[in-house]
Amino acid sequence: MIEHSTSAEEGYGCETCWDTRILKEVLEGTFSIKMTRMGIGKMLKRWGFSYTRPTYTWKRADPRKQEAFQKELNMIKKTPQTS
Repeated sequence: MIEHSTSAEEGYGCETCWDTRILKEVLEGTFSIKMTRMGIGKMLKRWGFSYTRPTYTWKRADPRKQEAFQKELNMIKKTPQTS
């Protein structure tokens, strides 16, 4: 279920990805298994799952401004910091 669908597709709200909060509800409601969110996260890691964050795309974003910002950010990263 986790690999092949989203939580929204399974009827667990409008979230586009699974998280430990939703998985905790599924385990308790479906299987009567109580686990902490940290325990669920550790179990998922053992099973080979990794934590990711959704990427957002702004509909009205200006690609030229984004490119200019990225260049400026890269320049700042390359500049040695003085303390």
